[in-house]
This record gives sequence, structure tokens and C-alpha cells, in this order.
Amino acid sequence: MENANTTKYSFLESPDSVDTFSDMDNALKNGQHIQNYPHEADLFHFLEKFEEEIRYYYKNLFKVNLMCKGTDYDRYYYLDMDEESRGILKSKSKKLTPEYTLMGILLLKIHRIDKYFGSSEIPVVEFIKAIKQNDEFKDDVYRLFARRKEKESTEIDENTIDEWIKNSLREFERLGWIHFDRTVGNKETFEILPSIDRLFTMYSYEIHNIDRLVEEANNDFADEDFEENEEEN
Repeated sequence: MENANTTKYSFLESPDSVDTFSDMDNALKNGQHIQNYPHEADLFHFLEKFEEEIRYYYKNLFKVNLMCKGTDYDRYYYLDMDEESRGILKSKSKKLTPEYTLMGILLLKIHRIDKYFGSSEIPVVEFIKAIKQNDEFKDDVYRLFARRKEKESTEIDENTIDEWIKNSLREFERLGWIHFDRTVGNKETFEILPSIDRLFTMYSYEIHNIDRLVEEANNDFADEDFEENEEEN
């Protein structure tokens, strides 16, 4: 390819660009990870074909890096955004809430470390059961929600936990870390995708120190609550 500084973005003139680039651009700016899986294969192959030009496009116009991680079939793309670049892009990309972060860590711990499930395809019902029945996780989960709901941990009902798990999984699907597959028998099932590795990299310390994450999250929540009260007064 010619020097990207002296060429125009030829991928915008590609016959595939009308729909594919728009979908790819929206996905990346919303924090999604794109990989070579059937539900987003078109976006992945478009990125792969014009990778260097698209990388320069985002760097030149938005000051953000297009990243590619993994190898072969496990490769995935995403935009590496900090607070400044998020403002430039005016995107929906944002940091995970403490609740989603804890859920992501538990997902990694159950799947990657404890190898609770023998497959990357996991029934949602079985995953919820694994979270709620594991005494190692239960205390951390209930402590986090008790502080945010201003209740005793024993008062947090099962529906609250179920809703949190399902909402977290939907957020992870939006980010491209998992993909729901509702065709496996009669059970709602999700598949863990290669890009989940990024979550592992981002939170490698917290995975082994979940109690510290919960403590820090609750301290942050207490500080926010204090600031709101100060403003009201």
C-alpha cells in the first residue's frame, strides 16, 4: 500500500463500504470487539482487507488506535479509547460499572480458571446457578448489591441477582465478548468469544482479588453519595 499520508481512504470507495463500513464504524465506536465469527464475519473481513488504511483513518481523524489482538481464527479488532478519545468520538463507549466488572471477573474465573464448564457454550440457567450456589462468589456479590441497595445482604432477593447477571451478559454481547445462541436445544445459551481475553488482560489483578474490587467499588459509591449530599446542602 502507498504511504497512507498521501493516499485517500480507498476503502470508502469499495463496493462493500456503503453498508459494511457504516456498521463497522458504529460497532467500533460503541466499544464493540469484532472477530471472525458468523454473526460479524463481513465486518471482520472488511477490517482485515483494509486494516492499515482503517487504522490510519481512526488515528488521523479521531486520535484513537485500532488494535488487533489474537492470532489466526482468534483474531479480533477494537478501538483503544481513553477518556480524551471518547470525547472526540462522542461515542457510547464507556467504562464498565462495578457491577458489570464483577460479573466479567466471575465469568472469567468460572470459565478460564476454575473450568467449571467443559465448553465455551454455556447455558444461561446453568451459569446463573453456578454464580448463586458458589459460596466463594456469593458473599462478594451480595455485599456489592447490599451497599448499593442500602439493605442488609440477606435482604437482596434472587430476582435482583438474576437481573444483574442477565443485564451483564447482554452488555458483554454488545461489547463482542460473548454471543447468544438460542438454537441449542431449548436452552438459552451463550458462547464465549476470543475477545474475552481483553477482559482477562484488563482485570488480571482483580480476578484474584475480588474482595478488593468490591471494597473499592463500595468506597467509590460512598464517596459519590457523600458528594451528592454535599451538593444538596
